Amino acid sequence: MDTLKLTTLFNILGFYLQGCTMLLGIYTFNRQSMVFKEYILTSVLMTILTYTVSLLPISMGVKIIINMLMLYLMCITLLKMPPYKTIRSTSLSFDLLLLCEMIVTAVMVKISGQEQFEILLNHPIQRNFFGLLSNTLLFISIILIDSTLGRNSKEDIEVYSSIIDHVKEKDNTNF
Repeated sequence: MDTLKLTTLFNILGFYLQGCTMLLGIYTFNRQSMVFKEYILTSVLMTILTYTVSLLPISMGVKIIINMLMLYLMCITLLKMPPYKTIRSTSLSFDLLLLCEMIVTAVMVKISGQEQFEILLNHPIQRNFFGLLSNTLLFISIILIDSTLGRNSKEDIEVYSSIIDHVKEKDNTNF
């Protein structure tokens, strides 16, 4: 019984960390500043929804699609993010999560071997440990991307405006 309680706790903690990190990824890819209170509230809601969806007797792919849709809807309704940019940001965040999970899996298979890795996956606490590694790698990746992209500042807007004006001038000379 203690293993069941511990596994449930690890699952909820893992879903919370993943929700926080995915939401941070959406903020990063949208290049938008966050309001901390809304960020925490949306992360908690995402944790509850993700945990509820994980209990449904449906395939993993359908669960991921439901989670993507729910996160997208929360971002545009609760956080008032622009819908089109948020579609892209949600997809990029989930793609980055998949890439991080693939990297952790590849490294663990390389270290322990395929057969031992499959045995480890059957143990719930080990499986949660692999999820924690993936979430940590995702967080580090998003922080690196965030530091590279920056936010929409006045200087960014001026640069983008000058690029758009330059492209318009080139288009007008061709016609």
